[in-house]
Amino acid sequence: MKQLLSVLLTSSLALGGTFAVQAQSIPDEPHLQVRGVGEVWATPDKVTINLSVNEQSMDVLEAKSAADRKLAKMIMALKEQGIESKDIHASQLGIHSKTRYNRDTQTNEFDGYEVSRNVSVILRQIDNYASVLQLLVQQGANQVGQSHFGLSNYDQLHEQAQQQAFSDAKQKAKTYAEGFDTKVGKVYSINVMSNDRPIPYPRAEMKMMAVADAAPGVEQAYNVGEIKVSASVNAVFLLDN
Repeated sequence: MKQLLSVLLTSSLALGGTFAVQAQSIPDEPHLQVRGVGEVWATPDKVTINLSVNEQSMDVLEAKSAADRKLAKMIMALKEQGIESKDIHASQLGIHSKTRYNRDTQTNEFDGYEVSRNVSVILRQIDNYASVLQLLVQQGANQVGQSHFGLSNYDQLHEQAQQQAFSDAKQKAKTYAEGFDTKVGKVYSINVMSNDRPIPYPRAEMKMMAVADAAPGVEQAYNVGEIKVSASVNAVFLLDN
């Protein structure tokens, strides 16, 4: 009867999709498997902006000089905004030779050089995101990559999400066991998922980066949502009579 109860509980949880199969030991005695999940929402307090300057010329040094000048202006403008040097990364240089196809000669002909300079900026005053982005474009940035929003207190929030996951697993185990007229015993094994990372995820209520009654402008073109920090745990509990 005990073995049958173990099979019933494990099968019902698997069919319900509440437990992801993991490579962990399974006891021979009656048990149940559960997956606990937890999540915490928080407004990001920093953002990494990625931009680049691309210049083209038949002379490689001319293209490089043009890109360097624009990047220098961008760096100066950022420092004038109070952004520290440690948060400005502008060390990469890319040079590519271009060709174009000549239909008359049916050959590829040299068409100059393309020089690119990349800059990555960590902005710790996130309310200035729209204005700083606008400033960089004005100073010569002609390609904008994806911005990455983050949380400076991620570790603390992830610990909160883990505690929620632990509580969720214990509550599920208790509920399922009571449904089969039995009780939860000691925990047999725990598998904490360690690959959960913060993922930008817009929530229904979003925080405006400017006051709502202001005239429409650059700031009103951007919204900062909230980031979901999640955690999960798989646990195997023994069952008591």
